[in-house]
Amino acid sequence: MFDRGQEVPIVSFEAGARFDTRSVPVWLVVICNERGKIGGSAQFAGKESLFRPALNELDKHDTIGVAHWCDNGEARLDLPPTVDRDTPISVLAETIRPIPFTAGMNTSASGEARFRKLVRLIIQDAQHRNPQPLPVIVFLDGDYTVQPPRELDELVDDFLETSGIVFGIKDHDSPRVPRLSWEQEEILHYMADQTGGQYFSASPSGYAAALDAILMQLHFRYELGFMPPAIDGKRHELKIELTTEAKERNKGIRLRYRTEYIPLAETSAWVH
Repeated sequence: MFDRGQEVPIVSFEAGARFDTRSVPVWLVVICNERGKIGGSAQFAGKESLFRPALNELDKHDTIGVAHWCDNGEARLDLPPTVDRDTPISVLAETIRPIPFTAGMNTSASGEARFRKLVRLIIQDAQHRNPQPLPVIVFLDGDYTVQPPRELDELVDDFLETSGIVFGIKDHDSPRVPRLSWEQEEILHYMADQTGGQYFSASPSGYAAALDAILMQLHFRYELGFMPPAIDGKRHELKIELTTEAKERNKGIRLRYRTEYIPLAETSAWVH
């Protein structure tokens, strides 16, 4: 393990397969399905139950929450993380229902701010729990949005401090929309790349498989603990490599991990 190119000793090693890693609240997050508009999470409307089989793969201690944000100014945690496997699907269906779109609002700026607020609400939820879990956001979305680069990086910084992970699932038939700046997909790609997550495109028949692929990564992850060389509250480049001997024993293996972190105290990096 390398922090800014400097090798750091690993002081703890935990494996998800042994169930000794932190618990995981998985948040299914959507943007409002505004009647009369294309995009958003509308492609998933009426198909929410297709995600249900994947929830059977969760560990009994893992939880599922549901949240949404809207261009009209809403940002809400609709369902706190629960061990129930059916309620999240019904709440998700209610959350994606079409809502009236109010013309004349400054929806772009409002939606940008609500997006950032929602992510921070999820961060706060994790911080208020004891012991603190590993928050995971799975965006179900095919829309686009813009985010000021500075605010987006500050948001990613906040999430990096939790060791949280961002994933995304997009319906492969989501309509293309006019490109103003970064598409939503690209912003989510950026957040996923920065936190060690991944972004998927799937057909309805593949929804469960995409979510299951995410849950498998979480279950079979490793958490490596180390002491940061400096507690400076700034982003540090992180690199993890297999030893030469391990490479010989595990040919073809690809490591997935977050490439940056923000040191606060003893820190952990997750690897799949």
